[in-house]
Amino acid sequence: MGARIKLLPFNNVVATGLATLDLSNLLGYTIERLILNLGGTTFTKAMMTSIQLKANGKVIYDTTGSRVDARNQYRGITANASFLTLDFAEIRSKTELGQNLGAIDTTAGITSLKLEIQITGATAPTLQGWAETNRPQIDQAQAATRNLIAKVHNSTITIGAAGTFSLPVPHMDVSAGGSIFKRIAFFSANMTGLLMKKNGIVIEDSIKALNDFNQGEYRKVPQASLYVFDPIVDDNQSQVLNTRDAQTMEVLGTFSAGETITIEVEVLEPLQAF
Repeated sequence: MGARIKLLPFNNVVATGLATLDLSNLLGYTIERLILNLGGTTFTKAMMTSIQLKANGKVIYDTTGSRVDARNQYRGITANASFLTLDFAEIRSKTELGQNLGAIDTTAGITSLKLEIQITGATAPTLQGWAETNRPQIDQAQAATRNLIAKVHNSTITIGAAGTFSLPVPHMDVSAGGSIFKRIAFFSANMTGLLMKKNGIVIEDSIKALNDFNQGEYRKVPQASLYVFDPIVDDNQSQVLNTRDAQTMEVLGTFSAGETITIEVEVLEPLQAF
């Protein structure tokens, strides 16, 4: 972490409405993390029903308060009812390059940056924030990865009954070019197993109990109703899942009952991609 910078005031922080924030004071920096401070009479992360970060008008980060909090807690980031972190870096990565990989270098073609948070059902909420920043990624070692942003996108699917089903993971379609995946989070109360194949070769075959146990060995903190596929569980970003070079990808989930689930991906992609 370099400089910690207080963000400009949010606009329209109301009980139910869209709060917006101009992040223009961060242009010129690399943004590693945004830390939001929730206050007021009643204002919880669950009341942040949509969080979107837009760069040059393009949505690069799309989640909710509850989902980002669960992903953070899985990673072992301290839970606090008053604070929520939008993390683009990997603070426990084993190398400095790995720590900064995915952080937003605003000097690499970004001219506008805006955060939008839908608040639903709060009482007299307050909201402010800070950014953990660093200098632009101009070192030679960062040249090949400087334009990669840790994007978060999601999709929702309804599972009709118990059984094993193909899951449409966002940006996994190899006919559209694939992507580079840091993690895939399946927000599901009933998912009991995961099978993944790349070019017909099994790269993941697990059950929930084993997955949680193994991730705990690496000091991750498994969460209820969350199944995480984590190829960088050892905090080594060189182990990301690259599907750009895949001819075929299969993702099959096994469920003990029907439900509607959200699949949220953390990918490394340039601003221009999707």
